[in-house]
Amino acid sequence: MANDIWYTIKNNRIKQGYIEGFNVYDNNRLELDETKRDHFVFLRPIDGVNDDSHWGRLSCNLLLSEEIVCYIYVIASNTLDIVIGEGESVHLDDILFGKEMETYKKVSLLMNLGAKRFVNNNDFLLYDFKGRYLFVAIEMLGTGKASIGNIRVGVRGDNFMGAFPEVYRQENSFFHRYLSIFSSIYNDISEQNDKLYEMLDLDKCSPELLEMYGSWFGIDLRGGFLSEDVLRTIVKEAYQLNRMKGTRKVIERILEIMLGDDAVLLENRRQDGGIFDVTILVNRKLTEELRHQLTFLLNQFKPIRTNIRLLQMEKEAVMDGNSYLDMNATIPAEKHVVLDEEALYDGAITLL
Repeated sequence: MANDIWYTIKNNRIKQGYIEGFNVYDNNRLELDETKRDHFVFLRPIDGVNDDSHWGRLSCNLLLSEEIVCYIYVIASNTLDIVIGEGESVHLDDILFGKEMETYKKVSLLMNLGAKRFVNNNDFLLYDFKGRYLFVAIEMLGTGKASIGNIRVGVRGDNFMGAFPEVYRQENSFFHRYLSIFSSIYNDISEQNDKLYEMLDLDKCSPELLEMYGSWFGIDLRGGFLSEDVLRTIVKEAYQLNRMKGTRKVIERILEIMLGDDAVLLENRRQDGGIFDVTILVNRKLTEELRHQLTFLLNQFKPIRTNIRLLQMEKEAVMDGNSYLDMNATIPAEKHVVLDEEALYDGAITLL
């Protein structure tokens, strides 16, 4: 069992705190503003509901240039009321998130209250912290590019210590700190196992996994040149596509997945073509990328010895003076047709 609860700090929560010298982006990420001198973030406290709540772990995505130092301050308390100065009782929220006190003094206040400072660390244990409210503050010093995001705090699920008799459960002892290493690794593995169903969900898994799943069915989807929607559809229908492999029907289905209704398949319609020749008319701009995508997929499913030719249909059908329309000639789409005075008609002509 992994950490019992994970608190994820998202944009709304970040904006409720105090921010100085950072820009907030939609992906729950704070990016350092290089035009500002000071860079501080004070996050709203996380409420553990009960007094003396145990905390497990803090993790985040931290990207720093070599000239930047990141300090993360953490403190836990059962109350938001503190005493400062000459016995004056104040609300900690009012101080940290107000503008009356200078920012560096807020950091000094947290340190005086017993906060711990972690330097350039994106993943650390919080087993030493006990209290209903957990405060997290961030400070960055230096110049250069830096960002922090995906901040998550876990409520402790210390499986290893809980398996030992009470006499061995002394917090912050050498034995506790030693076992915490293995407990943390175990929690990570358990959390990944808990999310295994998401990895197997074809609507939610990553494109990299889709490529791997396709390979299980003998379909090569590597290269990253197919769109995500096409990847998901191909993998979802992999079983049926393999059952239809080597037939006209599978070619038509591949064209439908890639192009919708913008393609027409014609068998043995090329000049001097043989029985294995197939022409596909594409009613859209046939870019090199699209041509490679279609060729790559069709070659894996087409009948053996079939020669496929891809042609882009023009917006207009234009025939010069030496064009002859023979029996049952057909233009298979609604177009503006231009025929000059020397065009000859012979038999049944259909212009759709």
